[in-house]
Amino acid sequence: MDTQITKLLNAWRNGDRAAGNALANEIYPVLHGLAAGQVRRNGGRLTLCATELAHEAYERLHRQRKVDWQNRDQFFALAATLVRRVVIDHIRQRSAEKRGGETVFVSFEEALGQSHGAKEHAIDWLGLDAALIALAQEEEACARVVELRVFAGLTIDEVAGVLGSSTATVGRQWRFARTWLAERLSSDPG
Repeated sequence: MDTQITKLLNAWRNGDRAAGNALANEIYPVLHGLAAGQVRRNGGRLTLCATELAHEAYERLHRQRKVDWQNRDQFFALAATLVRRVVIDHIRQRSAEKRGGETVFVSFEEALGQSHGAKEHAIDWLGLDAALIALAQEEEACARVVELRVFAGLTIDEVAGVLGSSTATVGRQWRFARTWLAERLSSDPG
């Protein structure tokens, strides 16, 4: 499947319409799975359904025609970024539509996949997005790990495969990022 998606991505980039249709059949279920996981992790706090989230992510992916696709892992990395952007844009739009704004909150531990009895702190997705941007300026690889874990729902092993890194390295980056983000978000007065 890895080779098939890579071939289709490159043929589509080069203007092959049939490859574009075949690609949609291959990747839309993957995007829908990522979106369903994101919606499930939000426990109803996100007003987008998985199909809407997947559709918007696919539309944004479709605009990425100029990407020099190397492999399926690169696709997953981009898909995680697109899902994150759709979620954040949706929350920003929803906040702007309401007088006074409505911030969507999620448990920090839940967002980072660690809801195992720890004291939960509510944070907002926009705050998490801003913190990820700040983390990326300091430790880009760690921010990428968080993005793939939180927005694509990948395991440590899967993230290691996508990033071409060892599981141990990704585990260290994940622990560092969780600590860094917890400190950043708990000290943020907003």
